Amino acid sequence: MVILKKYLQPIATASAITAAFTIAGCSDTDDIVLTPETPQSADSAQLRVIHTSPDAPPVNVKLDTAVVVPDLDYAESSGYLAVDAGSSDIAVEAIIPGGNLDVITVLGFPLDADGRYTVLAVNDTASIEALVANESAAAPASDEVSIAVVHASPDVGSVDVYVTAPGVNVTSVDPTFTFDFKGQVDAGALPVGLYQIQITPTGSKSVAYDSGELDLNAFAGQKLMLVAVSTTNETAQQTSPVKLLAATDTSSLELYDEDTNAGARVVHLSPDAGTAAGGPVEVFATSSALPTSPTELIDAFSYTDVVPGPGTYVSVPEGEYVFDVAPDGAGIGSSVYTSPTLSLDEAAEYTVIAAGYVLTTPEFGLLATEDENRSIVTQASVKVVHAAPLAGLVDVYVTTAGQFTSSDVASGLAGAPLLADFAFADITEYVAVAPGDYDIRVVAGGVVAINVEGFNLAAGSVSTVIAREPIDTGLPDDFNVIVLTN
Repeated sequence: MVILKKYLQPIATASAITAAFTIAGCSDTDDIVLTPETPQSADSAQLRVIHTSPDAPPVNVKLDTAVVVPDLDYAESSGYLAVDAGSSDIAVEAIIPGGNLDVITVLGFPLDADGRYTVLAVNDTASIEALVANESAAAPASDEVSIAVVHASPDVGSVDVYVTAPGVNVTSVDPTFTFDFKGQVDAGALPVGLYQIQITPTGSKSVAYDSGELDLNAFAGQKLMLVAVSTTNETAQQTSPVKLLAATDTSSLELYDEDTNAGARVVHLSPDAGTAAGGPVEVFATSSALPTSPTELIDAFSYTDVVPGPGTYVSVPEGEYVFDVAPDGAGIGSSVYTSPTLSLDEAAEYTVIAAGYVLTTPEFGLLATEDENRSIVTQASVKVVHAAPLAGLVDVYVTTAGQFTSSDVASGLAGAPLLADFAFADITEYVAVAPGDYDIRVVAGGVVAINVEGFNLAAGSVSTVIAREPIDTGLPDDFNVIVLTN
């Protein structure tokens, strides 16, 4: 990284706002990939849609009833699309269980030939609306970047924004600009280089968001839009209520507070580990991201334990980790299992399941899955994990509570399973279901091995359902599930 020249002073004008950055020190995979714009005909316009409603489901964007942007999720940008110029109806259609629903309709939206338009879906789902955002009117030179900024976080009120050289304390400078929810600023063209963005509540010097050092050099000659949106999981919210969505003509990148960690929870589902270790086990983490490494992550860890709990996560620095499992109190030198390297990314949350057998097969290992814990008010989200090798291939049924009996399911009267021939270590994608009460049955060898009736999947809930087996391969009727939530 090029060192900032000493003569670069803190910037205190409204023209000094940054967007779509490369984060200093990150790998190339964090960079936005810039591709040529779609060729434009003389009678076409460019339309970009950005999803900024934090509790809304993914959406389809329709232009005169035709879907032009399918399955646009939160904090995503469609990039500019070539569309016919003229007056058109724009609709945003929420993708919900049981049938989609138009939640925003803009009739007769004028699309001028050669015009460039950005429409944001803003606010919570109950008050969702369209906001037309204007990109910067400035044409950037080859060593400049033109910036427009939009406040699209309904969870944050009026804010002061400081744009400075890296390392400047906000107490020593005035805000670059102040704006409230749905406010916009055209920052004009800025010289490329190194910057830092810090956000505080209006009138306060308490920093609520700090970008750290940002590099604009990769975006010379570009027009960029920077959108402040809400963070949506526990791990990210511990550091800041907002993140920055940086949108180029073709892509977008989420920029979190520089102190944002990863989140992890660990589940002990190895039935014979206690027998093999002579009791509970302890878990060590080794990583260059930790201040002390290796460090004991969990002590006295027993079968079916969830650490730190079924609805929360341990906050750890992002980085690459190796985990060791040893008899409790024996130390890492007595490790009986060393994991492959696992990468934990900032703002991401993970469930790591210790599964399999220590003394037989399938052998002990870690099942790791990234959790998408954004609460979507129109659905319940469910992910299923098979962590019970004794059950073999199973069929999983999830039906409306009371619709079928356990005998109906076992005899095939409940129709096709949600998951057929589900094998040990399989992990599904999330399934969106209508909120309500459900019966969950796991059928192994024609027998209902797990029967959970009347389980409530609430609106906005995110659940990971893990099938586990008896302790020390004991009684078959001890098969059960562990449910983790957001």
